[in-house]
Amino acid sequence: MSNADSQLKVIEVADFVAAAPTMSAEESLRRYARLIVSGDGASEGATSEVLKAANPDGETLALKVMRPTRVAAAGDALALARERAFHEEYLNQLSVSGLRGFPEVYGYGTVEGRPAIVMEWVEGTSLHDAFAAGGRVPWSGRLTARLGLAVLTILDSTRALERGFVHRDISSRNIVLRAGDKPVEQQLVDGSFNVCLVDMGSAVSISPTDGSFTMLADVWRNATPDYAPPEMLTRDVPGIDALRHSSAIDVYALCSVLYELYAGDPPFCVSQHPESSPYRLKMDSSPASLHAREKGDEGLCRLIMAGLATEPGDRPTVASLRAALQGWLNGGSDPSVLLVPYEPRRVEPAGQGAAPPRERSVSRRGLVIGAAAGVAAAAGVGIAAWATGGFGALRRPRGLAALTWDDLSAVSAEIAGAGSEDAAIEAARGYGLLTDEGAIDLTQSKAITVAGREMSVQLAGIAHDVRADGSPIGLSFLLTEVLPEERRMSEEAYMGGWEDSDLRSWLNEVLLADLPEELARNIVAAGKLSNNAGAAKTADDVTLTEDSLWLPSYVEIVGERPRASFSDGFQYLAEVLNAEGSQYKLFRDQVIYPMETRQELVRNREGEAAYWWLRTASPDVSESEGMAYFNRTGPNGDPFHFATASTDFSGVMFGFCV
Repeated sequence: MSNADSQLKVIEVADFVAAAPTMSAEESLRRYARLIVSGDGASEGATSEVLKAANPDGETLALKVMRPTRVAAAGDALALARERAFHEEYLNQLSVSGLRGFPEVYGYGTVEGRPAIVMEWVEGTSLHDAFAAGGRVPWSGRLTARLGLAVLTILDSTRALERGFVHRDISSRNIVLRAGDKPVEQQLVDGSFNVCLVDMGSAVSISPTDGSFTMLADVWRNATPDYAPPEMLTRDVPGIDALRHSSAIDVYALCSVLYELYAGDPPFCVSQHPESSPYRLKMDSSPASLHAREKGDEGLCRLIMAGLATEPGDRPTVASLRAALQGWLNGGSDPSVLLVPYEPRRVEPAGQGAAPPRERSVSRRGLVIGAAAGVAAAAGVGIAAWATGGFGALRRPRGLAALTWDDLSAVSAEIAGAGSEDAAIEAARGYGLLTDEGAIDLTQSKAITVAGREMSVQLAGIAHDVRADGSPIGLSFLLTEVLPEERRMSEEAYMGGWEDSDLRSWLNEVLLADLPEELARNIVAAGKLSNNAGAAKTADDVTLTEDSLWLPSYVEIVGERPRASFSDGFQYLAEVLNAEGSQYKLFRDQVIYPMETRQELVRNREGEAAYWWLRTASPDVSESEGMAYFNRTGPNGDPFHFATASTDFSGVMFGFCV
């Protein structure tokens, strides 16, 4: 099913469950279980594709199918995470299906074993494409305001939903101008916009060549950097979970779109700062003031800037911004007097109130949820056992050094079952593992014996890693120094990656057996994503291994690297490198970015700064050298420019989870 393939195909949608309960099973199967598709009108993302389809009645439909993933085992964590996100997107769309301004959803099923959503085909043009087609010439104030009013009217209508609704990824790509009753060209002239909001899941991972693509986080969702508010671009702020469920997110994103339409560029031009964290960029600076281009536009500019307030509580509500825009269009002298500040109130994420499709069997998604619930239940028993000391008097050890590995295993289970990153951070802080601000306490370490030598580890991640079956792990650790003995990644030259390396076998067979018994029995194997092809070209070459002891990857150290940071012909490197996990909290807290040489990444071996292996095979160097080369972090803290042959010697700094 590719864009290039224009031949008609009959697609069977298996296990189809209709979204409308009033439709009979026979009718729903007749209309949606067998569809005719072609490559015409299809669009692809990294994890799903949308196909234009027709049913036997001649109705035009959209069929969104999760793309296949190369898996290492039946319980592959990456595939499970994508299925979970895809199903959540279905629930998001189902919650607003039927409301004007959203695509109608018809049901959920599978295509060739992959999850699929059958929904309305929205004929039209994205705002992004319409603006680009016009040469990105700034719009007039009135046209900008009318677009904003059309979107706000849709958002305001969701107040009728019992649990509320927050889109969380409004962007120029996710605003579509329908071409039904009136041509898009005419809408752009008179401002009579027929708007549809799409992409309720933000689940498609697209390697960003600019700041207008949605970023994919691992468990915690991010949004489109150019338009997203700061709270959607970080995961480490206390109370962030509540902030990520507020309609203030949509106000900020929409005002960023309106700013772009009126000024010609988005407020922060994130893509022009690939070296900077979008979160820090938006927290540490303010967008340039929007200046009126025509007499009378001053009021509109004040309204747009009000929606770009850094603090959610300083932004106007959806309803009051809608009223103010209408007031400005009606000739009001100062419509900002109509603005009402947003009052923090938890709104359920889009789709949580919707009824899920009828369960057909125990799915892999169900197994993950069941495993997580089992972890949470086990956590309750484990924590109670040691926290009360058997006598009911609460005794909660605090700090990494004070907690035994048995204690930390119980703490990890509690964190894994917390349900949100905000709750996980609160749990970790309750045991003294984090600072009052919620950052990993860099002053804390825990002594361990490795191969007869006293060394130490530090906390690296909170609810970061997962088991191979996709269930969460609460605590991840890294050595604070490099092992005394340098080792080769492989004894003989080969083309491949971490999976087939001799160093991986040595860590998980020889060294693991030599660890202290209390630590060894509490270590849990983590599912680790790695480029296991060596000379890789796409993220499809990144596969899963199950490791008790592991090496960190490049992205786990420095975070995602933008495509634009690579020269022409090598931008595929971003897709491969970024697919090997996500940045550990230890390094996010220290604000470490790609393309930096940082003292914080220097690690010693026998008292001197050393090289240390990453499990990241260098795709381009491996190809040019005809054998596997692996990235290393150098003595100066540079994790990118010291790739070397797998047969060379280098230092080892491993990690593990409990």
